Amino acid sequence: MGSEAGDPARRGTGQGRPNVVIIVLDDLGFADFGCYGSEIGTSNIDRLAAHGLRYRRFRTTGICSATRAALLTGLNHHSAGMGFLADFDGGSDGYRGDLTLEAPTLAETLREAGYATFMVGKWHVNSSRTLSQSGPMYNWPAQRGFDRCYWFNLHSNDYFSPYDMYEGNSMIQVGGQGYYITDDFTDRAVDYVRNHRAVAPDQPFLLHLAYNAPHSPLHARAEDRDRYRGRYDEGWDRVREARLQRQKRLGIVPPDTELPPRNPGVQPWDALSDAERKVFARYMEVYAGIVDRVDWNVGRLTEALAALGLLDDTLILLLSDNGASAEGTPEGTPNLMLTAYARPPSIAEALALREVMGGPETFPHYPRGWAMVSNTPFRMYKQFTFLGGVADPLIVHWPAGVRARGEIRDQYAHVNDLYPTVVEIAGAARATAWRGRPAKPVEGKSFAHTFDDRDAPTHHTEQYYEMGGQRAMYAEGWRIVTWHKRGIAYEQDVWQLYDAARNFNETQDLADERPDKVRELERRWLDAARRYNVLPLDDRNFWLKMIETRRLWPRRRSWEFVPPLQPICSQAAPWTGGRSHLIRAEITRERADAEGVLVAYGSRYYGYALYVLDGRLVYEIALAPRAHRLRSTAPLPLGRMIVGFEMRMTERPSKGIGVLSLDGRPIGERAFDEVMVGVPYDGLDIGADRNVPVSDAYRAPFAFCGTLHRVTFEVDPTPPTQEELERNARMIQMMS
Repeated sequence: MGSEAGDPARRGTGQGRPNVVIIVLDDLGFADFGCYGSEIGTSNIDRLAAHGLRYRRFRTTGICSATRAALLTGLNHHSAGMGFLADFDGGSDGYRGDLTLEAPTLAETLREAGYATFMVGKWHVNSSRTLSQSGPMYNWPAQRGFDRCYWFNLHSNDYFSPYDMYEGNSMIQVGGQGYYITDDFTDRAVDYVRNHRAVAPDQPFLLHLAYNAPHSPLHARAEDRDRYRGRYDEGWDRVREARLQRQKRLGIVPPDTELPPRNPGVQPWDALSDAERKVFARYMEVYAGIVDRVDWNVGRLTEALAALGLLDDTLILLLSDNGASAEGTPEGTPNLMLTAYARPPSIAEALALREVMGGPETFPHYPRGWAMVSNTPFRMYKQFTFLGGVADPLIVHWPAGVRARGEIRDQYAHVNDLYPTVVEIAGAARATAWRGRPAKPVEGKSFAHTFDDRDAPTHHTEQYYEMGGQRAMYAEGWRIVTWHKRGIAYEQDVWQLYDAARNFNETQDLADERPDKVRELERRWLDAARRYNVLPLDDRNFWLKMIETRRLWPRRRSWEFVPPLQPICSQAAPWTGGRSHLIRAEITRERADAEGVLVAYGSRYYGYALYVLDGRLVYEIALAPRAHRLRSTAPLPLGRMIVGFEMRMTERPSKGIGVLSLDGRPIGERAFDEVMVGVPYDGLDIGADRNVPVSDAYRAPFAFCGTLHRVTFEVDPTPPTQEELERNARMIQMMS
């Protein structure tokens, strides 16, 4: 890759270096834009497609962190250290869950070429051990090439009251009346561009805008959600068929494409009860409202670029990071966090929340039947290596540099191709040495040559896939893929074979007819796996990976917190999930009405709090719409005292006996059969509950109005037994 773009006439005006805007959506399926077949209103995104290009064979990795790592580095995701999510360290180089330091990011490369660099939204490519305000920050956006950044660290966020938000390296509080995170991210992106245009009008910029939408929780503004009221009453079977017919008319799929059978576990819509249909349709109304809002915000961004005279010479790449998510279970859920238990909300409980579904009272995810619709016409979902997991929309818009308008490109392209494509167009030179060592070579290939030539050859002709033991291999128009079941030896997996050039959506398995081709592609997959740090494979579920990652951390038994304190990132807080623990708070109550929160961890969706209300000490576990409370048997006295709560686990990780205490004496006891088993979204708050409150019994922040001197935690560090791990693995319902 040279330092000059291949065709100067296509590099735009001025300095010959266009601005670059990369918009990444999260968990959006191939068919969720109008220009890819959807009934959802996406007029602004469709307008970009009408004045640009749509790719119909664009592929990602199947999960968010991995795709983002490949985009940022131009490497395969295992080469980038991101074989799965950034939340987990799998113990080998391909699965560190921490973006490699052996290659420059796109921002680092473009900044060296004279670009200003901005990042807004979801990051999620640094180790969970580096998430707190204490860092280390070597893999935070500001340390990986972005001049200005406004972002969050984890896999998803609350849309109305986000947590763990950062500006640069500083944690900030956002939210409030009327707040919505997608709007906020667009506001910040537009502010960055306007300010830059005013100060340095001749300097090109890179804007990496990574919306968390439409990832769960499915939070939608009421007006967006209700715009689709009744639209999905006909059910997923008919909507899916209608999307396919629209895709054929648009030319986004070949005219002979047929729908595969429903994915396993998805029932026929007509077989559902009336109550199920009402609830399930509502979930999809919420999802559509989220996508609709994204489109409105894309329109705001493009209008701002146009008003500044920048739209024509800005290369916009708009994509999703993986296929739609099936993590909402077959029935969907008003609270995604409840999928960690064997007692999901009933249809009656969900129906009671129908009118407020998607609002701040809920933390929902849609049923798998709608994820199947989002991925039309492909099989399966996110986390799979079938096309439903890795086939995603990609729109390219650059009027000054691309002559074609509204055309569809059939060339194969992978997410790791975006890096070399942008570097070529920007006329940049990627460093061959990085941080004192040879840089890993780029593994993607530029597809800029396809922009103005619909018949241009595909340069990326071979690509392996792996995600949680799921595997696939693409080579010269052929593709093998297997559905791996956890606990089954990999040698027992059965490969399916597809002629991708003729069978667009993998419905005609040719493995029995061409065993020679299966063997060839299997050998090529293994060669790639050895070359790119894919081995050893890791098919453990989400919970087991989290446990094993935490085992790599120093075992810490004790914590002390002296207020006032900022909220502590959830990953850096004492890990009490599924473990016996003791919380003590040293307080002084000067008045009988001294009350408030002593400790709050998480939110009403998933969390616990220790607080004083109406003179009594209360411990509460919240799992909306359920809540489990323990109140002291008598009011607390005045003066200085030590109050406490102890959880004595009786069946790890989810059952225990809770005991409230006053100066070491028990003042209340009850059994809990839904103890928190993992890490919540919101972090730990001491002396208040400043974000989404844990309890509906008070309003945030409900700061303790006595004196809180200190809070200590004692946590049993004993690792779980194999029996306990297996028990929890059976409980977990989400596909992870």
